[in-house]
Amino acid sequence: MGFVRFLGALTLLAFAGPGWAQAGQPIESPGPDYGKGFSADVQHYYRNSRHQGLSQYNGAEVTTVSLRQTVGASVLHYGNTYAPDEKHQYFGVSAGPAAAALFHGTGQSISKTGSVLYQDLNQYFFHGGKRSPFSFDGGGLDLDVGRGVSTQFAGVRIKSPNVQNRSGFYAGLSAGRWTGGVFGLKRGSQEVGQGINFSYSGKRSGFEYQDVSSDTGAHVRRIGFNWYGRRGSRWSMDIEQARNPLYSDADERRVMFRYQRSFGRTMTFAAAEENGEGEESASKEDKYGKALAIGLGVGVVAVAVSSGDSGGDNTQRFSTPNEAAFDVMNTINPVSVRENREHGGWIFRNADGSFGSTNPVAGDVSSVNIGNPVTSVPQGTAANASYHTHGGPDPRFDNENFSPQDILSDVVAGVNGYLGTPAGFLKQHILTTNRVIVLGRIAN
Repeated sequence: MGFVRFLGALTLLAFAGPGWAQAGQPIESPGPDYGKGFSADVQHYYRNSRHQGLSQYNGAEVTTVSLRQTVGASVLHYGNTYAPDEKHQYFGVSAGPAAAALFHGTGQSISKTGSVLYQDLNQYFFHGGKRSPFSFDGGGLDLDVGRGVSTQFAGVRIKSPNVQNRSGFYAGLSAGRWTGGVFGLKRGSQEVGQGINFSYSGKRSGFEYQDVSSDTGAHVRRIGFNWYGRRGSRWSMDIEQARNPLYSDADERRVMFRYQRSFGRTMTFAAAEENGEGEESASKEDKYGKALAIGLGVGVVAVAVSSGDSGGDNTQRFSTPNEAAFDVMNTINPVSVRENREHGGWIFRNADGSFGSTNPVAGDVSSVNIGNPVTSVPQGTAANASYHTHGGPDPRFDNENFSPQDILSDVVAGVNGYLGTPAGFLKQHILTTNRVIVLGRIAN
């Protein structure tokens, strides 16, 4: 995998709910000294995570190139970050008690670069894996206010086709080894999410707590414990809980153990050290890094939490197609029986692996046209099965069973089929075996 080398071992224990695994190994390579006060560094990072409960895999190789130039008492910064179908550019300055960073990013899906505000955030958790090109612009500021205390501020604006502009902000405070802050997210003028970030970093150990929630009631909470070893090694244990009421039975709790090891080192060049500026330059680099990381973190979290739309965000998603079929059939079958006419639609699979259903279409006493399985389901989803009802107990028809035409329609569409009967049974036609089974009772 390029120059990625796996040195760590990752063990995941899932104590309630589906499993999850994540691995990441950064590699740093020192840059050459092109002149007094100039330095360049490269970092390559591989991340690989899978949330089985939400059927989502997200992996990416992230490469960052950063340049610094000392100009008098200030340090100028410039950098680029590359990930699959994604690119960030940023620049800024460290001067005296302040460090500021501005950045611009573009991507073809939800961001894969991770977030300092929520490490290992499952980007598809909040909005069903909605994929859309995006761009964002923003900045971050770290400012000393005296007595070892500094404040951090960040803001970002995200643009994406067919979605209202989104924005995020962060306000935080650092005192010694303690850091904490809050952030908020908007879509247009509507508040769509918020979160907190709190951490302590000691010489040999530390801990951090993060909480991200959305207006739909979805939240992800994590507490992590870190232990630092020699030569850039790090052990950590994370305890995480994720809950989204739009998913049926999606309540995940995970414990994760991780080992990381860094290679190489970031060089402090002799030109700066000769003037006694090594420690001061490192301090300015830390301040700039914090301002940039928080700003980019707001952007990544805002893209994830606010990527949906007001309609899709309120649509329940189910873990299996059977659950989606039971839900829509319990709603429409009583109407169908009362009116003695068929209703139908499609069960579809979302990009995150969950399932939903289209709104029922009304037909007549013996048929219903539910449309094409490609064009009749929401964009970004795939038809998984058809569903329809058979109206009331009409003696002219065998309404308790699939008709030959029902079976043929499923074969042509290449999907399974669900039938709601006047007697209140939910039946399924399984395409691969050509069998019909009774799943259970529904309202009639």
